[in-house]
Amino acid sequence: MTMTQNTNIQEALKMIDNHDWYWRMSDNGYENHYNSAKSHMKAFVKLVASIENANIREMLRNLWTLRWESACDAINGKKDDNKKAKQEELKNALALAA
Repeated sequence: MTMTQNTNIQEALKMIDNHDWYWRMSDNGYENHYNSAKSHMKAFVKLVASIENANIREMLRNLWTLRWESACDAINGKKDDNKKAKQEELKNALALAA
C-alpha cells in the first residue's frame, strides 16, 4: 500500500469523525446545514473512490453507514451498543490497514 493510500484512509477516518451527523436537528439555518453535510458526504465518497483496495473502500463505507445509523438511533432515542462495537472494530481494522 502506498503512502498516498495510507493518507487517504486516515483522511477518510477524520472525515467520518468530523461529519455533522446531527445536521437534521438544526433549528436555524437548516438548509445551510443540509448543504454542508451533503457536500461533505460527496467529498467523502470521492475520497473513498480514490482508494485502490476494494476491501478498505467497503470498510469505510460500512463505517460511514454505521455512524449514520447510530446518529439516527440517537435522534430517535434508541440505544444500540452493538453498532458502537462494530464501529470500533472497523476503525481498528482500518487503522491496522493504514
